[in-house]
Amino acid sequence: MLPRMRVNWVGVRNFAIIAGIAAAAVVWQDGFDAIADRLGDIILVLFVAAIAVFAYNYFRQNQLAWLVLKPWQRWVVIICGAGIALLLVSLALLPDLVDRITPLGVVALIAVLALVIVWVIRESRRFRM
Repeated sequence: MLPRMRVNWVGVRNFAIIAGIAAAAVVWQDGFDAIADRLGDIILVLFVAAIAVFAYNYFRQNQLAWLVLKPWQRWVVIICGAGIALLLVSLALLPDLVDRITPLGVVALIAVLALVIVWVIRESRRFRM
């Protein structure tokens, strides 16, 4: 006579839960993709807003340093900052631009603009006779 097998109902329940979640993901894959895309866009907008708030707070805390800059240096900093924000937004909103430049190219452009800002600030603080 064969020994009687006992059913582990907790294991059956856990398997059913995992199978149900997997089935929901397969059935609603398009919906999940759309949700993930929108979440990425929301996070990007929040990130750009956080950068803008950081820049505003930095300006308020260092107004005298801003006034020491020559007018052309101020414009370079403003244009580079706007360029960084535009490139960040273009990653999500302008896929044609990203296809032509590649995401690594966009990141390289952002790095170059950030380095220009750092260079302008350092040059303004250099003492010349």
